[in-house]
Amino acid sequence: MVQGGGRSRTRFPPVDLTVGPGLEADNRRFGELLESLRWKAGLSRAQAADKLGLSSEYLRLIEVGKRTPALGQMQHFLGLYGADAEIERVMPGGDQPDLIVLDPLNGEPVFVEFRSRIREARRSSLGGPADEGEGQSQRRLGMDRPSVRRSAEIGTVVSLLAQADDSTIRKIRDILEEALR
Repeated sequence: MVQGGGRSRTRFPPVDLTVGPGLEADNRRFGELLESLRWKAGLSRAQAADKLGLSSEYLRLIEVGKRTPALGQMQHFLGLYGADAEIERVMPGGDQPDLIVLDPLNGEPVFVEFRSRIREARRSSLGGPADEGEGQSQRRLGMDRPSVRRSAEIGTVVSLLAQADDSTIRKIRDILEEALR
């Protein structure tokens, strides 16, 4: 398998692609993979974009590697494309790749790691000491660390918030502030 971005991991499974800001080569390869999945599903870019709630231009930017979808959005892409894939599956030995997807061109599994400023901030907060405010919020929620499922849900919520208008964001902030009081 091709090692993404010049990186390799010594544990199973290897990371084929690491996608996110500043990772042009892997972003381009991942975009090509998503485009192949779309073609295999028999969807035009316009049809897929409409069903995903994206503009055709934004989907084009994803497919040419200029943008990358968030991990939280991948369930929508994979479901629409009927892709043979798994998100955050725990592997024998305990590794948990972000995404495993079968390449429709050769049937080989591709292991994808997602990087984003939000994910990196969340990862560092999980691995390092939380600041005072964050620790208090987590204790109020009755948890020390978010579960994998909770982390994926947070990613999905963040992806949806990025698409929401200002009024919706204010309403959601008010709901969350009220719930956490």
